[in-house]
Amino acid sequence: METNKQIEDELPLKKSKLKNLPKIIILILLLGIAIFFAVGFFTKDRVNILVMGIEGTRTDTMIFVSIDPKNNKVDAISVPRDTYYPTEGKNGAGQAKLNAVYGFKEIGGAIGVKNTVSKLLGTHIDYYVAVKYDAVKEIVDLLGGVEVDVPFRMKYDDPYSIPPLHIDFQPGVQTINGDQAMAYLRFRKNTDGSHSGGDIKRMERQQDFIKSAAKSAIQIKLPYIVARSMSYVDTDMPLSKAVMIATSMIGTDMASINIQTIPTKGSGTGKDGLSYFYYDAEATKALIEQIYSEEE
Repeated sequence: METNKQIEDELPLKKSKLKNLPKIIILILLLGIAIFFAVGFFTKDRVNILVMGIEGTRTDTMIFVSIDPKNNKVDAISVPRDTYYPTEGKNGAGQAKLNAVYGFKEIGGAIGVKNTVSKLLGTHIDYYVAVKYDAVKEIVDLLGGVEVDVPFRMKYDDPYSIPPLHIDFQPGVQTINGDQAMAYLRFRKNTDGSHSGGDIKRMERQQDFIKSAAKSAIQIKLPYIVARSMSYVDTDMPLSKAVMIATSMIGTDMASINIQTIPTKGSGTGKDGLSYFYYDAEATKALIEQIYSEEE
């Protein structure tokens, strides 16, 4: 009968492969990690993205995000959905609002909104990311929840909304899950009319929410979160580009993330009797120039 030693001597090649397999796997993993971070390291060009939240046939939220990977810096500008920005040939009630562009046939959709906001801001936008509310739930849950500081009792019910809206938050610091985040981001006022801050206050809460989400996301798992999130959104950004940007932003200091609202001349009532937000074109131009001037 052959001994174990004799069998081993007769199968040196098989034994060698099995013995070195863990080392090969480790080398492959190390090589993959090195390539992954090298790709992020060489992603130095500024990238401008328009993130939009979609509700029905209109954009409910629009945020211009300018990422400077070279300096690990992010600038974001919230654009109110009721911004006055008329479109030629569209004269119906409410059609002069920026959020109406998404629903215009032929010239609308996500591409139409991206082009329109690009003209409004006076700068190029590379990609759009369109997010529906059900996607927000999935993304927040991927993050393991987001911490928010609810400023007051939020109580609102609208069974006719699509999807139905039922909001009930107690004030104070708390971590909310995906379902709760959908309600929190949609809140505008209480059912009884109290705490009616409108879209401006809602945008401020959204900005705080984004900062908190970014604080949780900007870590080693950011590329993974971005890659998973891409399946929940509509975008013209290639997955490879999204992962490269995410990789380059790992470790970004929260102090380097600036979020603000487009400069305003105030709000008022339009010819159609609806409320509009009037942006300041000159101040907006100056803001964009300021963002770009901070590049080294």
